[in-house]
Amino acid sequence: MNNPKAVIHVDLDGAADIFGCHGLSWESETDPIFESGLSACLDFLDVHQLKATLFVIARDLENPAKLALLQDAVARGHEIASHTMHHAWLSDCSSEQKRAEIFESKAALEKTLGVNVGGFRAPSYKIDREALELVAEAGYRYDSSVYPDSAFARRIGVPSILSTPSRPLLDRDLIELPMPSHRPAPFPFHPSYGQVLGGWYSRWRLNAFRRSGNPLVLLFHLADFAAPLAKSELKGHKSKIYTQSHLSQRSKLRHCEEVIEQVKALYDTTTTDRLVEQGTRSRDLVLGISTTHETGSSLFDGHNCLAAISEERMDRVKFSTIYPPEKSIRAVIETAGVSPERITDVVVAGIPGGKLFRRMVANQWADTSDFHGWNDYFPHFNKLLYRVYAWKRALGYGRVITFLKQAYGIEPRLHFVPHHLCHASSVYRTAPFDDALIVTADGVGDYDSMSVSYGMEGRIRHLHTIEYPHSLGQFYTACTQVLGFKANRHEGKITGLSGFGEAKPDLYDKVRSTIRVSGPGFQLDKRYYSEGIIRGFGFGSMMRGESLFEALQYRNYKQPLARLLEGYSREDVAHVFQRILEEELIAIVRPFAEQTAARNLCLSGGIFANVKANAALFHAFGFENVYIYPNMGDGGLGPGAALELMQAEPTPSDSMYLGPEYSEAQMVEALDAVADEGLTYERLDDPETRIAELLAEKNVIARFDGRMEFGPRALCNRTILYSTTEPEANDWLNKRLGRTEFMPFAPVVMAEHADRLFPSVKGMEHACKFMTIILDCTEWMKEHCPAVVHVDGTARPQFITPEINPSIYRILERYNELTGIPVLVNTSFNMHEEPIVCSPKDAIRAYLSSRLDYLAMGPFLATIKSETQQDE
Repeated sequence: MNNPKAVIHVDLDGAADIFGCHGLSWESETDPIFESGLSACLDFLDVHQLKATLFVIARDLENPAKLALLQDAVARGHEIASHTMHHAWLSDCSSEQKRAEIFESKAALEKTLGVNVGGFRAPSYKIDREALELVAEAGYRYDSSVYPDSAFARRIGVPSILSTPSRPLLDRDLIELPMPSHRPAPFPFHPSYGQVLGGWYSRWRLNAFRRSGNPLVLLFHLADFAAPLAKSELKGHKSKIYTQSHLSQRSKLRHCEEVIEQVKALYDTTTTDRLVEQGTRSRDLVLGISTTHETGSSLFDGHNCLAAISEERMDRVKFSTIYPPEKSIRAVIETAGVSPERITDVVVAGIPGGKLFRRMVANQWADTSDFHGWNDYFPHFNKLLYRVYAWKRALGYGRVITFLKQAYGIEPRLHFVPHHLCHASSVYRTAPFDDALIVTADGVGDYDSMSVSYGMEGRIRHLHTIEYPHSLGQFYTACTQVLGFKANRHEGKITGLSGFGEAKPDLYDKVRSTIRVSGPGFQLDKRYYSEGIIRGFGFGSMMRGESLFEALQYRNYKQPLARLLEGYSREDVAHVFQRILEEELIAIVRPFAEQTAARNLCLSGGIFANVKANAALFHAFGFENVYIYPNMGDGGLGPGAALELMQAEPTPSDSMYLGPEYSEAQMVEALDAVADEGLTYERLDDPETRIAELLAEKNVIARFDGRMEFGPRALCNRTILYSTTEPEANDWLNKRLGRTEFMPFAPVVMAEHADRLFPSVKGMEHACKFMTIILDCTEWMKEHCPAVVHVDGTARPQFITPEINPSIYRILERYNELTGIPVLVNTSFNMHEEPIVCSPKDAIRAYLSSRLDYLAMGPFLATIKSETQQDE
């Protein structure tokens, strides 16, 4: 088995540079550390037959003695890299100064020494995102200024810094060679620390880092080789330590020799150019993993999502929370048709267990110490139980790598991206615009419930966070539960029900009084809202980190809220909660909309499954455009995590058809398997025309075609189609499907007819491709399509063009020719309380259960024989 690679770097910091870093001044015109150190270093490297990369401060080219040594280094075959022009701390420099330090140093080194300068290191690791982008712009091949650290990652605008060579800027070829991390100390490891602390330290750190299997950047400094400074040249004990003048040159060289011998035993040494060329292990395919409320998997090749599938579609458990989502991982690999060996990185949506524990303790303490009322204290025990469960589950996030190793023999790099940053990235990095205010909101994720950010030029700048337990998601879910519906599943029923109610002033005031603080500092009055007992969920299951959905079925309200709402109709209660939700979203977002003057709005998170709230927030501030990520809930976290890791530039997509597709042979096999149940089928040459004719004759058709949709909305590939002309269709068809809905069916619409159907679409065109926002309807629409118009005169359409879905567009086109109506009912194809169908087998089972008129599966049209026909 080959050892990992190691490269030797030497930073050529002279006496003036070392003194300057520590607030001291060097007044001599000579530089004994540079001159004695580089001379000894070059001889040392020759003895050990090593080629190093020397990071040169370009200013030193002006010194004849230093220039002669540098020319000697080039003649001996060592690589030259830049350490800036004047040893400047780039993160403290202006944009102009950064550019000069980075560009001018490269030009000076190449001109004077006659070499190609491909590498860069910022002095004292003082680099930021702007400087890193300038390094790439200047044409450097690699940078080696960073080390794995979360604060450092924030500084350069990436979710995490890898311990292996990688590309931190997705659209640039710049390679980052990270320094080996030194935990728990907030600085990287290099042998200079061993000079001070002793040889044991270097041996310990080298052995520890070798176990990671990652390439090693072994960084020496000239002080490691130089003769000690004379006492007269020192300025106190600090300068003596930092220049290593407390040690003899012989003892320092002996330590360097011990380090090199250990490195040779553990690693294969190479040059930096070769490591960059051959060993970068650049990112190929990235696997994003959705966690918490709905697990799933997505596979990316750069910006391009090859496949994305929720676990629920594979295991047939609605809102499946199984982790790791093994079935969907297998499915995305198979759907994408790629070799699993190409997966180099796995990104989990959520912070790892260690960080989550710290947040859990801080959040629990803040929650417990924030007095609301005595009735809030018993539920704290239940909160703690749930939080311990969530922490235990997060501790197991690494099990996804174990699964990949067992199933495919691969061991990709593992990364984590915070929950709400995943939501923000999922919508911003798939938006059709760049300048945007980004709002995310849900129940809770990593102990945050809402975030506001600003997206510009591919970067997400965080502006504001609301921390749990103050949560608009909990506020709305409490209404769902107090009205007798199921949490985290039936909130859409509340949105529909709200259209039938009114804002009774006394009821409005009562519900408004349960909010302690309005606006950006939003707080609930926890006398009314809190986690209650988790019913039917065993302690053993909790400690194993199993099915999260059951653990989420705690009660979000307290009895005082139920008593407060007694005597009011559920329609009025739903209406008031919906209205206050919209008002609070607007109040929270207002200062940031004004501060940024953003022209566009991006929304993601479970709250924004609420199409009425989406429209209210869009219209409140005069945004030009709005986009809601189509899989806005936790099922969409995985794509957001992957896109954030890659720092993908916003790239719009008109398609969420990211799931599996099935062949005609697979369809025939599934159809033939149920022939004894009375199902007959035929293959059609023009299925779209025949489907349109049957719809014009008022038949209900279940449609299964092409790739499955990713997200909660049926976008016509796994859908039920019907005419829009019957106002009572919402009642009888839902009853036939075993559903209880208060929102009307959604319409699928030929996009070019939108102006005839909706008086104002401007700014919402892209959102309307995914059924994520409501529009007011024209009188023509209300008259001719009552089945898809809500009692408040709105609809939540899906716009179709030939490019988005040519087959359903052809059905609509032919149906319009037959009826004069370019609109059809579009509702999800699934059995009651099951996920949308995935496979031909799922589709046939759901069709037989619902007894709809026809099943259109690809080019096949199936129907059930009447009892008379079956008897013949």
